[in-house]
Amino acid sequence: MKKIPYGISSFEKIQTENYYYIDKTKFIEIIENYGSVYHFFLRPRRFGKSLFVSMLHYYYDIKAKDQFNALFGDTYIGKNPTPLRNTFPVLRFNFSMVKTFGDISEIRTSFIKYIQSEVEYFIDKYNDLFNLTTQDIDRIKAFNLEDMDILRDLFIKLRQKNIHSFVIIDEYDNFANNILTEHGEETYIKVTHSGGFLRNFFTNLKGLTDNREIDRLFITGVSPLVMADVTSGFNIGDNISQDPQLSAMIGINNKEAKQILDYYNSFGIFNQSLGSILEDFNQWYNGYSFNNKLEKIYNTISVLYYIHQYVKTEDRPIILTDENMRTDYGKFRFLIAAEKKLNGNFNILKEIAQTNQTTGTLVRSFALNELIDEEKFKSLLFYLGFISISKIQPDNEYVFTIPNKLIKIIIWEFIQKAFVDVYELKINQDYLKRAFKSMALEGDWKPALQYIIDKFYEAVSIRDFVFHEEGLKTFLLAWLNLTNLFEVCSEKELNQGFADIYLEPEHRFGDYVKHGYVIELKYIKSEFLKSKKKAEPEIKHAIESATAQLNQYSPYSNCTTTKIIIVASAKKLLYMEAL
Repeated sequence: MKKIPYGISSFEKIQTENYYYIDKTKFIEIIENYGSVYHFFLRPRRFGKSLFVSMLHYYYDIKAKDQFNALFGDTYIGKNPTPLRNTFPVLRFNFSMVKTFGDISEIRTSFIKYIQSEVEYFIDKYNDLFNLTTQDIDRIKAFNLEDMDILRDLFIKLRQKNIHSFVIIDEYDNFANNILTEHGEETYIKVTHSGGFLRNFFTNLKGLTDNREIDRLFITGVSPLVMADVTSGFNIGDNISQDPQLSAMIGINNKEAKQILDYYNSFGIFNQSLGSILEDFNQWYNGYSFNNKLEKIYNTISVLYYIHQYVKTEDRPIILTDENMRTDYGKFRFLIAAEKKLNGNFNILKEIAQTNQTTGTLVRSFALNELIDEEKFKSLLFYLGFISISKIQPDNEYVFTIPNKLIKIIIWEFIQKAFVDVYELKINQDYLKRAFKSMALEGDWKPALQYIIDKFYEAVSIRDFVFHEEGLKTFLLAWLNLTNLFEVCSEKELNQGFADIYLEPEHRFGDYVKHGYVIELKYIKSEFLKSKKKAEPEIKHAIESATAQLNQYSPYSNCTTTKIIIVASAKKLLYMEAL
């Protein structure tokens, strides 16, 4: 049985050490047939970009000729090689390797040292093509970013021999994004804007394409943000990220998912039907669509994680969320909160989390200072993989949806952390998880809901909280999503209406979860609470209205379903009981 390549990004290792490989080599032929030769390709993190560029490296590397049959013999491109096979010296960078510790001077030094190390490796590997003297090599190895002419000299020596180079940059935006989140906007601008060392690097790289010293270029990353900020330094790249024929170039399509399941099932590792496993895949890892073809793509690393866990434990994974998929909230915080206040971007994220969708245009390029714009922020969420294309309207407006349960959990975790961060709350998550278990198994629902609501009003008292019904609802949804025992739904259609909150037992737990819940929220304005005479009929009316709505709902689950009424004001909880 082939080993599962979970966490493996070396194409050579996969092909020579008996790992399962999903053949993506046909895309080499497609890309070569493009008129453009400087390509820019974006996908969310943990999709398999590094493995793809490793494959490109070995295919084009002039020094890997002798390995071609061993590495590509059983692949599509091995049987249909292109004329450019093994014709380039390849200079490859991975910017996630650049450290971002210290001040801007130390970061710059780290960047230079990394570039130097890769250039040194390049020189040593291809020295027989250069015929360089020791003095030449020492001069080239001593280059810095202000003296990129030395690097130009190196490529010119190759071009004079009719040898052109291929440059690959993987994770081009990784370290710049880390600078932004760790050091702030000011340092980021110094690095990426006029006079910045990253901008200068791309300016000089562009210069090396003028006379085909660099003949081909392939750059990967997550978003176009950094490229937009260095755009005057590098504006020759063809962004092929949304090309329909490249939908599954990185990621796994439905056919590939079934093939990998069939392969491992032939060794008897699964103790359940392939249909139920594919249902897990579809709910948790599928749903990414990157262009107007609307082909649904699975996240590669998540699928491999699931099978890897199955092989290790000889059973279906209990935890379906790979920790490596989680995006660090700290890297996202500056976009949704500043100076202890939640901003408009937070409201967009909240809307998406609650409704599961949003609409807008897809912006292909935007700079940092433009992320306050609603369309730009939504587009960033698309590039990060938080939302995906589900429909394109005739007027070119896109309908975006959350692709799967894994991403929905991550979004709600961000909202949780934003609440804790801005309102300085202390949430006892262990207590909540125990309380949720009592809800699910014993029907004891009040402790969990009371705890969350108490924390909400604590937030109201600490900060100037613009309260309305959605405020309490968002807070409840954020912390209800802490449990994996329920499928937490907002505005779920239940027969003749849409429930504010529906807690449906998670299907994976079968008969283990005994109870489900439907919650109807009603809000009483403060003006009606100034006197008992006004308050009592308002509260009574809210209860009657909620009761009528709850009586219409017909939950899908066969378990015991409790219907709960919550009536609240801006200052306190007024009523919370089950029918």
